[in-house]
Amino acid sequence: MINFGKYDQKVTFINFQSVSDGAGGTTLTPINSLITFASVNQTRGNNGVESGQNVLPNTYQVRIQYRTTFTPNINFQIFYASKYYKITGVQLNDERQHKEYIINMLGV
Repeated sequence: MINFGKYDQKVTFINFQSVSDGAGGTTLTPINSLITFASVNQTRGNNGVESGQNVLPNTYQVRIQYRTTFTPNINFQIFYASKYYKITGVQLNDERQHKEYIINMLGV
């Protein structure tokens, strides 16, 4: 059974596209692919990621409802809490009465 109350954080899936700047060059522009509500929980990063940094990384697990019109992948970035995050993994949790994507993201 779907618990809609757990999706309480607004996230935006962003894809960057090259757009002409009018001077013969291009600039990367963020394009919103999906704005939705999600469940966001902070997790620990693995030791390899943490050992290479002085500060612990912002590692989160995001859960969104399954959609037939949108499939998240590692080419997207997530905009959450005024910051951009890189997607490091996507998994489809297919339960009997409920499907959701489980997405791992890391602060950029």
